[in-house]
Amino acid sequence: MSETFSSRTVAIVALASLLAGFVVVFAGGMLLFAPATTAPPPPPPSADAGAVRAEPSPPGPPAPGSDGGGTAVDPLDLGEAGAPTTGAVRFSPSAVSRCWDANNPAVVPGASCDRLQAIDDHLAARSAEVAGCARGHGRLAFIMDLRFSTGFVRSWGGPSSTIGNAGTVVACVRRVTQPLPLAAAAHAHDRYLMVLPIEW
Repeated sequence: MSETFSSRTVAIVALASLLAGFVVVFAGGMLLFAPATTAPPPPPPSADAGAVRAEPSPPGPPAPGSDGGGTAVDPLDLGEAGAPTTGAVRFSPSAVSRCWDANNPAVVPGASCDRLQAIDDHLAARSAEVAGCARGHGRLAFIMDLRFSTGFVRSWGGPSSTIGNAGTVVACVRRVTQPLPLAAAAHAHDRYLMVLPIEW
């Protein structure tokens, strides 16, 4: 038996089908473009996972010849107690290059000046201390400017010096030989400019 549908029924069914299809398509599009809400994956394990991490070692004593911060220290700059000892030292007789009489600016040539033997003897008596003022081998022209009337004493290294760190060596020799015996030294003039060669 055949069934017949009215045109109105057919139109309603077609409209319902069309509406259902639109809903399905729209809902599917919303699901497709919805932002992902899943949690990010866990980070990969590190290369040292499970390794025992060593604790830093406590700082030890500074290395010899350094100040504890990695900076090298010259043993000649350690002061009186730290000057190294290198052995024997040899003094040559001093030579006076010129001298002056008191209250007289006229220069007296060295050949006419007397020698200050007491100064030579004083430095020789300190040879053990002077020996510790230099490392290695070399020569120091130890120049002294002395004035008896005022007790003025000045010293420096001459240009013919070959010892390493001549300025530091001069400062050490000056320190270990002070005070000079000016009051006890025999002298014919007031001021002397003299050089005393020292070899290590």
